[in-house]
Amino acid sequence: MKEATTPTTRDSERRPVDVRTRFERFPASIKGAFVLQGSDGNPHAVQLASAWIARIPSGPRRAMPVEAEPVDVAPSRDLFIPFEMASSDLAPSWYAIESSVRVDGGRSYEFGSRPFVVPWPKGENRRGTTRVDRKVKMGRWVFFIDRLELAPDSASVVWRAERPENPSEDDPAAVAALAADGARLEVLPSSVGALRPELRVAPGERRTISYPVPRAARSVSVQLKLGARQQSDLIKVSFQ
Repeated sequence: MKEATTPTTRDSERRPVDVRTRFERFPASIKGAFVLQGSDGNPHAVQLASAWIARIPSGPRRAMPVEAEPVDVAPSRDLFIPFEMASSDLAPSWYAIESSVRVDGGRSYEFGSRPFVVPWPKGENRRGTTRVDRKVKMGRWVFFIDRLELAPDSASVVWRAERPENPSEDDPAAVAALAADGARLEVLPSSVGALRPELRVAPGERRTISYPVPRAARSVSVQLKLGARQQSDLIKVSFQ
């Protein structure tokens, strides 16, 4: 079974337990296990309070049947809690398996698996690479938007920041927004790119990965955003 490469939680501090989510997808179901282990050197009584399949980055969540009985979790020893759930009726989209565990009858912690995709029907989304080769400016920064890479389950804007006069200034935390027929495509978490070798970029390049561009879309545009207030002009993308 494949394993989540970076188990996540919404809590930034050290957690008393760790949960890794291993699973395999089959045509009609998802089978796997939550792997629990103490992470602070102490044993704990842990209850798997709930689990669900969640559309990412937002959207509906579907509850999964789980074993809710408390279990003893020791450090340096894996405890497996198996699960299985029908998935044939999941709509095409990106998902993650998330779980909530209660530790020692007190606080609950949430964890998430690696993302996975339920594919769209063949031919529904645009494919191919389109050169953009446009520069935009926001404040002291100039950005070069290099290309748009379209895949059946994602769309990527590849771009880079050109440094201002002060070379010691950190690169800005900009993000590329992609829209199809004026509707913003949701940006996928960076963990999606980590799953796919073909989504790696060269040194200095940035990649923003979004949901795929429908083949039926009549217009596509790119816009860079810097913080909450700054945004570039819209750049319309033409397909050959």
